[in-house]
Amino acid sequence: MPQKQAKSAIVGPRQFQWQGSGWFGCVVGGSAWLVPMSAILALNGQPLLALVPLGCCLLGILFGIALWHNRDRVRPFRALIGMLMLFSITTPFAWFTVSTNASPDSLELLNWPQSIAITAMVAVICPTIAIWFCFLEYAHHGTSKRASQDA
Repeated sequence: MPQKQAKSAIVGPRQFQWQGSGWFGCVVGGSAWLVPMSAILALNGQPLLALVPLGCCLLGILFGIALWHNRDRVRPFRALIGMLMLFSITTPFAWFTVSTNASPDSLELLNWPQSIAITAMVAVICPTIAIWFCFLEYAHHGTSKRASQDA
């Protein structure tokens, strides 16, 4: 029986590289919080609204798996920024959809914050992380790992 050859991930030219634990930590960490939200909404009589966070969760996980599956063709930093851009859309979308459409009982069960600061933070957290990662990727010693190895 022929053995399946393991995929060889593209090596990024700078700081960020493909790593399973880091990648799936990002995917699960950015998506998992939507599952209890969806469950609470569904159990509290709002099953259609529960589909919004559940759909955002599934979209994030499927996109993350697709990028991981194509790690032999996609650079690690581009994949990470792509994941963060998806979260930059799905996180505020789920948050604002639930906050404006959930019943007061559901919001109470979700322990929904009333602070405008937290709502603003939801909108800027993923883009801020992406900007920080860009700084880490492109400002690291001013040279790439590959350039250092070639010298």
